[in-house]
Amino acid sequence: MIIFYNANIHTMNPRSPQADAAMVDDSGRIRWVGSLGAMPTIEGADTPERINLEGRTLIPGFNDAHVHIWKLGLLLTVQVDARAAAAPDIASIVMNFAARAQDTSPGVWLTGRGYNEVELPEYRHPTRYDLDRASTEHPIALTRTCGHMIVANSKALELAGITRETPDPPGGFVVHDGSGEPTGLLQETAQGLLTRVIPDYDDETMARAIRAANDHQLRLGITSATDPLLTPLHLRVYRQLEAAGDLAVRVNGLPIRRPDGGTETLPLPERYISNTLRIDCVKFFADGGLSGATAAISQPYKETGSRGVLRFDDDDLFNLMWEAHDAGFRIATHAIGDVAIEQVLSIYEALYARKPVAGLRHRIEHLGLPDAGQLTRCKANNVIAVPQTIFLYALGTTFRRYLPDVYYTRCYPVRSMLEAGLTVALSSDAPVVPDDNPLLGMKAAIDRQDGNGNPLAPEQAISAYDALYAYTMGGAIASGDQGNRGSIEPGKWADFAVLSDDPLTVPTEALPEIRVHQTYVGGVLAT
Repeated sequence: MIIFYNANIHTMNPRSPQADAAMVDDSGRIRWVGSLGAMPTIEGADTPERINLEGRTLIPGFNDAHVHIWKLGLLLTVQVDARAAAAPDIASIVMNFAARAQDTSPGVWLTGRGYNEVELPEYRHPTRYDLDRASTEHPIALTRTCGHMIVANSKALELAGITRETPDPPGGFVVHDGSGEPTGLLQETAQGLLTRVIPDYDDETMARAIRAANDHQLRLGITSATDPLLTPLHLRVYRQLEAAGDLAVRVNGLPIRRPDGGTETLPLPERYISNTLRIDCVKFFADGGLSGATAAISQPYKETGSRGVLRFDDDDLFNLMWEAHDAGFRIATHAIGDVAIEQVLSIYEALYARKPVAGLRHRIEHLGLPDAGQLTRCKANNVIAVPQTIFLYALGTTFRRYLPDVYYTRCYPVRSMLEAGLTVALSSDAPVVPDDNPLLGMKAAIDRQDGNGNPLAPEQAISAYDALYAYTMGGAIASGDQGNRGSIEPGKWADFAVLSDDPLTVPTEALPEIRVHQTYVGGVLAT
């Protein structure tokens, strides 16, 4: 038994929002919450451990409702870092790959991630010829920060069989230069033409990456997270970690049904629910990314003149979703542009019309550019919104480069989502963004500023309380496990973050300065 006291507790339980003490039993669940003076005596209990929080703030552990845990972990462990801090220009990207090549046997793949052409002084994507300067003896694959584009060097293109004659796959593009040769840039489903020939990491490498990402998350006060793109490899490793008691963060996993670059449909996964791992929801991609101008929108992008890409035709996507819906799986669909949101909403409506299922709530990941009517329809179908306000800070300048002005007022419109009555779960989508600190995500939800301090749709700002709720209870609801997590109330897991200051009262600009002093998972100090 543990008693936390002398605390400023935000329970995120609207029936009893504040407390100064909490009791945790030996099972790792909350026994009681309230005022220390009113704490009951538990007959027959051993003398409890008492932890004086000295006035610090105690909140439910943060829930990052959409974060690519294994991708983040690979970047922390084995991949070449091409984010701006590590590689501010194309020459630096080449240098980082060249350094890795010197320590790697010829023929072994080199992979990396994180560049954003808008932030590069060259103001363009790297090409095969840039990466050839790093090595012509190693195949190289460099993923853009958004995860929707890959640049390959000449060796990698050769191994993948990609030439000037290679056709664009449905939902993707092989980019060519003025002479008709592939530049090395592969967009959306065309990535699969390359990734299918890149060897999988072995189980131990993947397990080490997941553990590294979890350790990183715990330092940020994150105790629950949704990993939204799992293949059978990742499912296997997650089950191994869970069986060994080695999952430090509670994970809600979303297996993918249709990998990039092919027509193969992966089978529905085995439904599995434990205290640390949930597999009862599947993932689809409806369109591309906003920062790379491939999300499907109804107006042409600036500069490119394109309108993005839909990954599926309506019938194909409906049939795949129906199989999951009919089997009782929740569905989470990446849809950013208004055209993609329209497609997904129409299919969700058709699924429920064919088979109403009480309590089965589907999600839309990102929900980047909805109109008011689409938000009303989301509410009517109990759709859960999983947006990323952190994008405004990390990618706002990129959005302004490509996004038509008419969309600015509806760019990740979280206030409108809440006013429409939607459940909103905030998240980071890391490693799409370089900083997945939930407190920075809260700041972006409150002030709507990009990294240069310029606001984007400031009328969509929300309160600090709503932002914290969306990063805790919102994520719990989105994972289908609100009975066990998301708030500090009796019966739920004692997943806590102890903060140096109060996120509901500090000035907005000071939110990222708050430090996570301790993180508890199931009442056990994790960091």
